[in-house]
Amino acid sequence: MSNQNTELDYYLKRLQYVFTGYQSSQPRTDSSRSFGGRLGSPRPSAAASHCAAGQQSSMITGRGRYSLTLQTEIPLALASQLSVQIQSNQRQPRAQNIVAVGEREAGCPTGQFLCVMCVEIMGFVCAGVAVDAELTETDLAEELPLCCCRMETPHSGGSLSTMDQTCMAMESVDGMLSRCQRRVVKQEMMRPSNTVHLLVLCEDHRAGMVKHHCCPGCGLFCRAGTFMECRPYGSISHRFHRDCASILKDLRFCPHCGEDASGAKEVTVSMADPSPSVPRSNPGQPLGAETRLFSSYRAALLLSLSRLKSEAVCAADRPPKESLESILMALDDENLKPKKVKYPTRQLYISAKQGELQKVIRLLVDGKDPNFLMEGHNKVTPLHAAAAEGHQEICHMLVQAGANLEMFDEEQRTPLMAACENNHLDTVKYMLRAGAAVSHKDIMGFTCLHLAAKLGHYDIVHHLLSKASKYINCQDNGGWTPITWAIEYKHKELVHLLLARGADVNIRDKEENVCLHWAALSGCDDIAQALLEARCDLNAVNVHSDSALHVAARENHLECVMLFLSRGADVNQKNKEGETALDCCVYGSKVWTALNTNKKLTDARRGRDCHGEKVLSRDISRGYEAVPITCVNGVDSEPSPDNFKYIPDSCVTSPLNIDKDITHLQHCSCTDDCSSSTCMCGQLSLRCWYDSEGRLPLDFCQREPPVLFECNHACSCWRTCRNRVVQNGLRARLQLFRTQKMGWGVRTMQDIPQGTFICEYVGEIVTDAEADKRENDSFLFTLDNKVGDAHCIDARLFGNIGRFINHLCEPNLLAVRVFTMHQDLRFPRIAFFSSRPIKAGDQIGFDYGDHYWRVKSKYFSCQCGSLKCRHSAGRASETPEQGECEV
Repeated sequence: MSNQNTELDYYLKRLQYVFTGYQSSQPRTDSSRSFGGRLGSPRPSAAASHCAAGQQSSMITGRGRYSLTLQTEIPLALASQLSVQIQSNQRQPRAQNIVAVGEREAGCPTGQFLCVMCVEIMGFVCAGVAVDAELTETDLAEELPLCCCRMETPHSGGSLSTMDQTCMAMESVDGMLSRCQRRVVKQEMMRPSNTVHLLVLCEDHRAGMVKHHCCPGCGLFCRAGTFMECRPYGSISHRFHRDCASILKDLRFCPHCGEDASGAKEVTVSMADPSPSVPRSNPGQPLGAETRLFSSYRAALLLSLSRLKSEAVCAADRPPKESLESILMALDDENLKPKKVKYPTRQLYISAKQGELQKVIRLLVDGKDPNFLMEGHNKVTPLHAAAAEGHQEICHMLVQAGANLEMFDEEQRTPLMAACENNHLDTVKYMLRAGAAVSHKDIMGFTCLHLAAKLGHYDIVHHLLSKASKYINCQDNGGWTPITWAIEYKHKELVHLLLARGADVNIRDKEENVCLHWAALSGCDDIAQALLEARCDLNAVNVHSDSALHVAARENHLECVMLFLSRGADVNQKNKEGETALDCCVYGSKVWTALNTNKKLTDARRGRDCHGEKVLSRDISRGYEAVPITCVNGVDSEPSPDNFKYIPDSCVTSPLNIDKDITHLQHCSCTDDCSSSTCMCGQLSLRCWYDSEGRLPLDFCQREPPVLFECNHACSCWRTCRNRVVQNGLRARLQLFRTQKMGWGVRTMQDIPQGTFICEYVGEIVTDAEADKRENDSFLFTLDNKVGDAHCIDARLFGNIGRFINHLCEPNLLAVRVFTMHQDLRFPRIAFFSSRPIKAGDQIGFDYGDHYWRVKSKYFSCQCGSLKCRHSAGRASETPEQGECEV
C-alpha cells in the first residue's frame, strides 16, 4: 500500500509540475497566445520521464483567468485514486472528467495497462499551484528541455489557408530535404519542441510525431536515413540527429526524454517506397515550387542553427551563428510571403550586390537561377556581386541554393577572387570553408594571392598562406609571383611576410627580371635590403643584360644605388647596348657622382682582381628549366661549355622499346594528397616518402635507398599531390662555375635542407654493349636495375646540369632511382637528393664509386680536397674501403 501511495504522490506532483510549467511560460499581457511547449521536468527514474504530460492545449479566457486541459499517461489502477485526490485538494485544479484508454506499454513503472487522463481545469492564474518544495525556480532553470511531441495546439488562424492545407512535415535523408504533400485532416498543430515552429501535419506524420520520430532540435522527421535512437523504455524509440542532442555541462542528453545520450545508438533506416501511402488531396494542383523551396531553406537553416549549439561541431560551409540568425529573421519576415509580383532574373544580381538579404531569399524561392550571368557587367554572377561587397549571409544563401563557387566572369575570375580583391576577410574565410579553390587563375594568370598582394591586403594574404602556402611562388602570365607585385607597389609588411613564408626571390619573369630588379625600379631600399638578405642575386641580369644597378641608376634612386655598391655590385658591367650603370644615369647627378667614385676605386684595384668572376651565360638551359642556371668563370679564360646539347629529359638515339603503355601502370585512386597508407603508389615504394615540402625524411636509408614510385597520369589524384616531386623538375637554384682543379662544377645559390630534390642525371639511354664501344666514358651512369639487360645514361653529347656534378669523397648528394610516367623497371630515372644540409655557395657532388676510380685512377686522381679523400694521388694504390656502392 505504501508503494502505491508513493507512486500516486509522484503522478500528482507530475500533474502539478506540468501545470506550473505551463503557468510560468505564459506572458502576462498576452490574452490570446497558445502554448506549444513545456519546461524541463524532474526525472525520478527513466520510466517516470516517459510518463510525463502527453498533451496540453489551452486558451486564456480572461485577465488572470485560464482554461486548461492536461492529458497525461498513468497506470490504469491509479487513475481513479488520482482523480479523487485532485478534486479533494483545495489548492489543486478541479477534475471535470477522466477518460481511460487501455494500452500496453512495456516501459511503464508498474508494467500495467496505462490510461490517458484528461483533466479540465478552471481557476485563476494568480492562485498558483502547490509544488513540491524541492522544485525551486533554480532547479527548473537548470533542467534540460524535453520534447512536446504529444502536445496539440489549436490553429490560431481559423480555417487553413491554401498553403496550410498540405502537410508541413519535412524529412531529411542523406542530406536531401523533402516536404510531405499529403492533405491534412486535423487543424490542431504540433511540434517536437518549443524551438521549432508549429506544424500542421497529415495523419501519417501526426502518428510519427506522437512516436517521437521527429527531431526536437531541427524539426525534421527521422523516418529514413541515419540518425540517433534512444530506447530508455524498451519498445519506445526516441529519434534525433547526433548534432541536435541537448547539452548540459558538456554532457549530451536525449532531446526527447533527457536521458544520457551516450547510450543512444546510430541507426540507418532504408528509404521506403517513394510513392505516398495517402493520395494527394488534389493531383491537379501540386505543391508550388516556391513553397517547397522556401520550406527547404527554412528547414536546412534551422538544422544548421541547431548544430551550432554544440562546440564539437563546426561545419566547414556555414557562416557564424549570428549570420544564420539574421538569415532566419529574414525568413520570418512578412515580406517573404508568396506574392504575385514577378521580378526579372537580373534583380537577383542587383539585390545581392546591394545586400538585400530578404529580397534575395524571395527571388531564390521564386526559382531565380543563382548562376545567372549578368550581361553588361562583365558576366558576373550574383555570388560575384555578393562576394565583392562582402555580404557573407547572402553568399551563404546563394551557395545553399546551388551557386557554383567556381563560376567565371569575363576575366575568368571567381567569387573568391572578388572577395580577395575587395579585402573582405570574413567572406574569404567562408568561401574557403565552403570549398572554393585558391589555385584558379584569371586571364592574366592572377591567383587570389596575386590580387591580394598587389593591393596590399595583408590579412587576406596571411589567411591564404595559412590555407595554401604551396602557391606562394605561382607565376602569372608575365612570370610575376605575389611577392613581385608586393615589391612593385612597395607593400613592405607584405614583402616581409612572404619572405618569412619562403617566397623565392630569384624566380625570373618573362624578361628574366628577379625581385631585385623590381625593388630597384620602385626605389624602395628597405625592400631591396630584405631581398639581399634573402640571398637575391645582386648580379642577375635580364634579357637586356641590365642588372639591378642599371635599373636603379636609370631611375635615379640614390639609396638603392648606394646599397648595391656597398654589397659589391659591378659598376663596370655592361648591358646589350654596351652601357654601364654610369652611362644610364643623369650626368652630374648624385647617382652619377656615387657611381663615378666607385668606378675609380674599382679601376684602382683592377690589377689584383684581374681574374674577377665573369658571367658567361645567364642560363645554360636556354629556358628549358623553370629556374635559370647561370654560368660563371673567375679562374681562366675558358668560355661557356658548348660541346653538348642541353636537354631536360633523357632521350634515345636507337629503339629501346620502353614500355609506356598507360594500361600497364600501377596507379592509385586517392582523392586526398596521397599521404595515406592506402595510396597504391606509396605502397609500391613501401610508403610515401615525401613530406609536405617534397623532401625525403631524415631517416631515409642512404646506404640502400628504396626505389620510389611517384604518382602518374593514370592515377586519380590531382597533379599537385604530395607524391610528385621529381616529375616537377628542377627547383633549386644552381650555378655552373669554373673550379680551380676539377674543371667545371656545380654549386648551389641557396641554403638547401636535407632530403631536397636537386636535379636528375639526364642523357642518352644506351645499352651496356653500346656503352663499351664508346671511346669517352667519362659521362656514363650505369642504371643498376637488376632486371633484364644492363643500360647506361651517357651525358657526353646530350645532358643537363647533372653532367657537370663532380665526385666528392664526402658527398652531399644521394642518387635515388625513381619511376614517374612509366614503370619499366629497366629504365629508372636517376634523381639526386641532398644527403645533408648544404650551404649557399657550396659545391655539390656525389660518390662516383670505387669501380669508377679503379679504372680512372690510372689517368688522374681525385681533387675534392677533403681530409677524408680516398682517391687522392697519395692513396691511389690503396685498397678501397669495404662496403662502398658502385655507380
